[in-house]
Amino acid sequence: MPGAILGEVGLQKSDSPEAELARLRSENPEAIIQLARFARAPNVRAIEMIAAQTLRARETDALVAERPEVDLLLRLAGTSQISEAIGRAGYKAGGKLYLVAAGTEAAISRLRRSLRATGKGTVYAILPTEDLDESGREMVEAAALLGTRR
Repeated sequence: MPGAILGEVGLQKSDSPEAELARLRSENPEAIIQLARFARAPNVRAIEMIAAQTLRARETDALVAERPEVDLLLRLAGTSQISEAIGRAGYKAGGKLYLVAAGTEAAISRLRRSLRATGKGTVYAILPTEDLDESGREMVEAAALLGTRR
């Protein structure tokens, strides 16, 4: 059973997103983890659906990129161009920093527990699931269309 997380990230000024992302991935190798920036909080249900698209694409060997983490970023940004995705939604882009993760329910459960126990000063505020809104539907649709252009 797949699962996903969307959470706001509060890094200490001395912490780097690159180091935090590397730490999260090394401690949770079974999860697909990405840090992304958005001008406003994306719809949580939309993120869950996009994460499910990446998981399904990995299972069917239909990723839009070689690595599932890159596939997830491309889908979040709604583009097939890696440089454009980094500019739109990468952790160096403008906006608030968010954690997006996908995996099995067990992997996501372990990640949730590890986020609560960071103790390093980095704060994660996991956002609750909400109904899909119009902007979320558009985001999911753009992500799904990427998989049809292979």
